[in-house]
Amino acid sequence: MKKKLNLFCVLIFVVIICDVASMSNVFITGFSSGMRDGAQNRSITETAPCNYSYITLVPREMTRATAQTVTDKASGKALQAWPTQLIVPTGGRMNVFAAIFKMAYTLAFGVLALAALVSFVCFVRNANRDDIFTRKNIKLLRATGWCLFAAGVIVTADGFYDIHTAKQALSLSGYAVDYGSAADFTNIIFGLFSLVIAEAFAIGLKMKEEQELTI
Repeated sequence: MKKKLNLFCVLIFVVIICDVASMSNVFITGFSSGMRDGAQNRSITETAPCNYSYITLVPREMTRATAQTVTDKASGKALQAWPTQLIVPTGGRMNVFAAIFKMAYTLAFGVLALAALVSFVCFVRNANRDDIFTRKNIKLLRATGWCLFAAGVIVTADGFYDIHTAKQALSLSGYAVDYGSAADFTNIIFGLFSLVIAEAFAIGLKMKEEQELTI
């Protein structure tokens, strides 16, 4: 029983870690690039614009008119492709409010993700000690759920902000902007699932206490 529980918990833990790493990759890449350019004393004109956003596009139809030409490095042949994700420079340097928002978003996401992981690890540890249906575990599951849900909402808000900003700077004929790609469904679903499990534990604990009182 414990082996199955540990296996499933490890799989969930790996998925959460991968999702957090994926969300953090953009920030780490941008930060490293900025530090590298600063160390080499490059001017602003020598580097890419400091302010850029991600945008996800969906081609309205797969035709030559909406295709972009790319070159296959292996064969050297020109191929037609329909890009769906782009990094769009929005021009100039990032203003103070946008920089504060990005920093606050990054810090909030990091704190929430760390809190969710710590709560989940504590829950697994308690379960391995046969300490399962307790109020402490219910609190841990709720903490995990709310932290993941809040992290998903923050990432979704940032995604919508990026798409809105990129849309102001770029408009491709024959392509529609995919706002649905901004939603962080992984964290939101995991968060809601943890909250459902927490409520199931709370109901089970309440029934257990009622039975003990009846006896």
